[in-house]
Amino acid sequence: MKWISLRKFIVAAFSLMVAVVIHVFYSKMAIVGEPMEARSQKFEKMFEKTKIVCFGRFVMEIPERVTLVYGDATVNGDIKFYRDDSEKIPEMLAARLSEIEREQKLIPDYSLSNFPLVGKVIDGVVPGQKTVFGIANSISYKIHSYIPVGNDLFIYDSKAFPENNEIPFINTVANSLRSRAEGEIPVAPGICLDSGFISIDPTFEKISIGLRFHDFPDVHISIDARKNQDYLMEGGGLKESREAARIRAEAHGFGGFFSRIKVLRESQRQLGAWAGEEILTRRPAYKDDTNAHEFRFFSLGEVDNASHPMLDIQLDSGVKGNAKAKIKPSITDAEALALWDRILPTIRLRQPSDAAEFKQASKLPLGSVKKSEDICPQSGWWECLEKRKIEGERRRLFKAGDKLPPVLADGGASLWNTLIGNTHQIAAVEWKLMEYAPPSAFSVDTKSAGIPQADNDMKENDA
Repeated sequence: MKWISLRKFIVAAFSLMVAVVIHVFYSKMAIVGEPMEARSQKFEKMFEKTKIVCFGRFVMEIPERVTLVYGDATVNGDIKFYRDDSEKIPEMLAARLSEIEREQKLIPDYSLSNFPLVGKVIDGVVPGQKTVFGIANSISYKIHSYIPVGNDLFIYDSKAFPENNEIPFINTVANSLRSRAEGEIPVAPGICLDSGFISIDPTFEKISIGLRFHDFPDVHISIDARKNQDYLMEGGGLKESREAARIRAEAHGFGGFFSRIKVLRESQRQLGAWAGEEILTRRPAYKDDTNAHEFRFFSLGEVDNASHPMLDIQLDSGVKGNAKAKIKPSITDAEALALWDRILPTIRLRQPSDAAEFKQASKLPLGSVKKSEDICPQSGWWECLEKRKIEGERRRLFKAGDKLPPVLADGGASLWNTLIGNTHQIAAVEWKLMEYAPPSAFSVDTKSAGIPQADNDMKENDA
């Protein structure tokens, strides 16, 4: 009996000692770097102020201290944005023509004969727009169209077979493209681009964005939304991909590394309209790589439905200079899961009710002048400075965020239109701010009140 009591005493003492050691160990861990309590408070504070942002045909809610970074945008062809670079079109065009000369040398002469437009430059439908034809390979053109929108520049790149006339679609893109102010969410259907908006329905569209967190700078979230064609991609499920990765790892002697990957969650998930699956893991450190989070959600979407595209979302921690697992993650497992579950459910199709008013930092001085196609920077009464006779009122009420329109002006029409009695032409004009408008000016039904509308943009065939 004495031996049993002694053994119980030893076991109890040992257990107490282990508990004390564990407590001391974790207490020391908690005070290394940032305390856990402070880190949780920082995470919650990050979501005290949020904003709605748009990308492609969708919106999402993110903290104010998060930067939205636009990646690739495709509407049949690729669209790239260059701020304040519209004056550089001649310079860029000259550089592109030099590239085309080098490209031609790589194509056999017998193939070049099938590309009569190579090296040609044509004017577009937008004033200042230039479209140049290069050669992608022995079977297709490589087309660049430089589209000025105010002071900014959009470049549309596409490929086309010689027998396909790509110009009508490029002109549709140019006519539909407009600038979009930071924070602006359009009312009309269409696609939000980097500082732009386009209201077309292309055969193929793709948008890629990234989220950069000021409070957790090593944490990156990327989102790719791609419209499916007339079929869905076979395979590609996350479970299948993970199993294939395990087999490859074991075959190359990395089975031990793979087995140490911590799976935080692996499940089917319904994310709004998207039925998909997610695998949320934390990978171990290996050589120069630190341990890091790797989260992914994937849904195939639907066939030929721009409102329900393929959706691929990823979260990575430990990112430095766009390289993954290069620094110790600043976010815990619990915080990473909470961040993932707060951001993802806010992704949804954009609705007219999401439209946000264009915010003005200060009033634009009276007498300021802007041009057609510029985004109106100040709500108020603007006067058209065109000297020719125009259709409609010279003095019009525009709201901040509207696109200042061209007008129908008398004279300057083509010979054919003049012969048939249509002497008007669409003219880009200057608009001068004459008077500030009180907020109540936009709280009535302006159409029924007879106020000229800001959305009366002229179309190509209006003349």
